[in-house]
Amino acid sequence: MDDKRNEGRKQWARKHPDVTATPSMKRRMADHDYQSRAVYLVTLCVEGRIARLGSLCGPDDCHPLPWVSLTALGKRVEAEWMGIPRYYPEIHVLALTVMPDHLHGILFVSQPLPVHLGKVINGFKTGCNRAARELGLPVPLWEQGYTDGVLRGKGQLDRWKQYLNDNPRRLWTKRQHHGFFTVSRHLTVAGHTVSAMGNHELLRHPSILQVYCSRRMSDEEIAREGDRLLGQDAVLVSPAISPGERAIMTRAIETGTPVILICDNGFSDLSKPGGRLFDACAAGKVLMVSLHEHRNDYQPLTAAGCREMNALARAIATRR
Repeated sequence: MDDKRNEGRKQWARKHPDVTATPSMKRRMADHDYQSRAVYLVTLCVEGRIARLGSLCGPDDCHPLPWVSLTALGKRVEAEWMGIPRYYPEIHVLALTVMPDHLHGILFVSQPLPVHLGKVINGFKTGCNRAARELGLPVPLWEQGYTDGVLRGKGQLDRWKQYLNDNPRRLWTKRQHHGFFTVSRHLTVAGHTVSAMGNHELLRHPSILQVYCSRRMSDEEIAREGDRLLGQDAVLVSPAISPGERAIMTRAIETGTPVILICDNGFSDLSKPGGRLFDACAAGKVLMVSLHEHRNDYQPLTAAGCREMNALARAIATRR
């Protein structure tokens, strides 16, 4: 049963990527061979998260969407990344987005590498530091380490590329709606101590309904329950554990119905919702709540954890 719950969590995460992800994490896959053929999403952050690579600009006559104007250093960093195949012909650069204080890049290792991917990234960092010195700027440029993701699922590459292309718009939106993307800690909600991100006013809505669906419910029963819940002027609250709960909460997010999402992981200072949740959060339609502090490592969801989250959803809905 726990395996089914955790597979459901993975499916939800694929539809709502990076719900609590932050570029400051230093993730590694312990069982992965980093010299093997694979596609990698790499994130590096500037030391101190200082905006040394560029400045965020709003839409203008030449740019219909927010964009990043690169500094001289940012342009050198871009050139260093695009030049990685000169040193490692096994690598193809699939995408790159340089942000003011970090970058996201996608690399395709088409043949086994002679060295660990970390050696490649360290070489890139060395080139960037050299460029910074030539420009009379301080080094080191980057924080220690980096974050990587390894391509696993069908359609994931397209989602990665979309995420990279959408990064400037997301940052612009986040700055315009800063309050909805600020993490609050040690809040008391329905008698529980939680951390939260989103629109806290949703907790004061006169009607909050818990979404709770048995795994034995048929698709038709889930659809009817969704019609019933979404047909009311109410905020929906749920941890979205069962397939029925995920289906109804996804439908609510897609239709602009306000939701309170109970999360099993907390939030770092740089956490942000992903996918459709991001725009729903900017519109004030989402509050994410967690009983736990943020952790980088993946923790399988247990039956006790499910009961805990459902109890919080019930307490929020009943104001007890």
